[in-house]
Amino acid sequence: MRKLRVQKSKVKVALSGTGDLKWLSTKTTHSRGLQQVERKAWFGTVNRLSAFCLVLLMVTTGCVKRPGPEPSTTGTPGTTTGTASTEPNASANSLATPVNPTSPGPYKDVLIDGVQMRQGRFPQGEYGGTLVQSIIASDPKTFNYWASNDAASSKLTGYMWSGLLGTDPFTGDVITDMAESYEVKPDHVTYVTKLRKGLKWSDGKPITAEDVAFTFNTLVAQGYGNASLKDYVSVDGKPPKVKVIDELTNEFVTAKPFAPFLRTMGIPIAPKHVIEPIIQGKDGRKKFNQLYSPSSIDPTKLVTSGPFVLKRFVPAQRVEFVRAPNYYAVDAKGKRLPYLDRMIFLFVPEVKTNLLKFKGGEIDITQVRNMDAVELKKQQQNGNFSLYNLGQDSGTTFLMFNQNRRNNSKGKPYVTPYKSAWFNDVNFRQAVNHALHRQRMVDGYLRGIGAPTYSPEALNSPFFNKDLKPLEKSIDYSMDLLKKSGFVKKPDGFLYDKAGHKVEFDMLAGAGGTFMEAVGGYVENDLKQLGMKVNFQQVEFNSLINKIDGSKDWEACLFSLTGDPLEPHGGANVYRSNGRLHLFDIREQGPDGNTVVTDARDWEKQLDSIFERGAVEFDPAKRKSIYGEFQKVIYDQAPFIYLISPMNIIGVRNTIKNYQPTQLSVSQQAQGLHNIDEIYKGR
Repeated sequence: MRKLRVQKSKVKVALSGTGDLKWLSTKTTHSRGLQQVERKAWFGTVNRLSAFCLVLLMVTTGCVKRPGPEPSTTGTPGTTTGTASTEPNASANSLATPVNPTSPGPYKDVLIDGVQMRQGRFPQGEYGGTLVQSIIASDPKTFNYWASNDAASSKLTGYMWSGLLGTDPFTGDVITDMAESYEVKPDHVTYVTKLRKGLKWSDGKPITAEDVAFTFNTLVAQGYGNASLKDYVSVDGKPPKVKVIDELTNEFVTAKPFAPFLRTMGIPIAPKHVIEPIIQGKDGRKKFNQLYSPSSIDPTKLVTSGPFVLKRFVPAQRVEFVRAPNYYAVDAKGKRLPYLDRMIFLFVPEVKTNLLKFKGGEIDITQVRNMDAVELKKQQQNGNFSLYNLGQDSGTTFLMFNQNRRNNSKGKPYVTPYKSAWFNDVNFRQAVNHALHRQRMVDGYLRGIGAPTYSPEALNSPFFNKDLKPLEKSIDYSMDLLKKSGFVKKPDGFLYDKAGHKVEFDMLAGAGGTFMEAVGGYVENDLKQLGMKVNFQQVEFNSLINKIDGSKDWEACLFSLTGDPLEPHGGANVYRSNGRLHLFDIREQGPDGNTVVTDARDWEKQLDSIFERGAVEFDPAKRKSIYGEFQKVIYDQAPFIYLISPMNIIGVRNTIKNYQPTQLSVSQQAQGLHNIDEIYKGR
């Protein structure tokens, strides 16, 4: 059993501000007809695979025809008329209770041939077999973890590299990963980590404290690749300084006490001997961003530390991984893990095909669309699979408008000026916010297995601001807001601004999943009642990312982000004005990797201040209050217009053994495979 270098209670103080671990119980009624579920969530950490930065996620749940016109809905905020198109039934209710497994106990360490191994804690398994998963609609943009900012890339690279610390998905406790131990000094700014003895990269070279320092001081601190990593580890805009004490030991010093810091140590460690020569050469940043590009990937060149290594990538078809030969984990008999010989990810064009492949036995594990779950539940026995509810989705799906007020390099505005005026008008955004019938989306599309959303924090998060009132549809209230800004609906049925411009805009969404197709249809029809003409179009996901973060020539967009219900600071790169995922108004990154903001709105400055205060506050009650302020600003200003949140239903073949997902593993893109090294194929 590994030991910490300080008393256990001191480490807990660093996390929660008290001498004990704090569990907060929250009760959430998910939707009409669903039972109320009591859920426990910890003020703590999430698993390394689920990200130490928010990554872009194209939600691909659900498959129905786009809805037709809905009845007019009028009234005042807080009231709604009209009926849901589909009521949830008893089968839906039976899917409402999330999993709640018992912890198998802590990991232990064993020394084998001079290597300090992590010993598995699940039942003895069998070697061999292949686990087949799927990725819908989009190839990875990169196999370089530190340059990844899309879901497919982050999911795949998460199996190839490891970090110092992780999270126990059963308890929420911080646990060691590549680190043998960690220490939190009483000043709450100094942390000491020690690597396991004998760790090696996949090329046989030793993993040392130099690799740790290089990852944090160079790749992260200097903003290489995905600069969101820098946002995430920084306090007051300053990343930690990391010093090498000896071959295995590092000292981290933060600019000031930083409540979420232990989580940031889960960023995968990079091989210095491979990457440093690349970035020190000519055009180092450019070459780093191109490193491990899918278009030129050579699996033999990858130097990794995780449980699997890349074997083959076939564009638009599949990615194949094989067992890493020197991963630092063993089973109870001292045999090297993982058990699986191979993992295969199939690229599937859309969700209907994905469902057919799962039902046909071609895929072993997949996320199940909420609307399919009820029918699929009846086929479990004959299909030899089981459905697991991993609880409320911790991500968010929202509508946003492009509020960029600047010009491009040619002096042309990114957004047509009169449309920019609409999008930067809070009355316009709130009118849209109050015109949407979210409950109809939940009942009709998710079959009641989900909930309307109106906050950046998940409904099951202990940080959720319960003082915020649910947003109900009210066309009358929306029209009153529009009139305040000079908009008028003319006899032709269309809305016009005070200069006589017809309110018409393009709304984009990622292609491949029909969740966005359906939600886009609801939004289009609801806004038509205001007289707005919405031109809805789905585009290839990577093209969408390039528009948002590259050319910036978009008007409105439906989008989704992953989330962390246990640590709001994970959203710093989204909500801070200089954040790399400040999607509604992304500022340009300078040549040094930093983003200097000169045109922040007053409410953006409020958010900057809130996240600075929240990062240095250790008292749970005070942190909850601070992040409640953040939610109120977003609620009032509506830069993101939140829509609905499904439950996470995972379908798994019964041949997959040692599969024990938890509600804390819901945030993983790995679909509950937190113990992938101990998963095996049985009968």
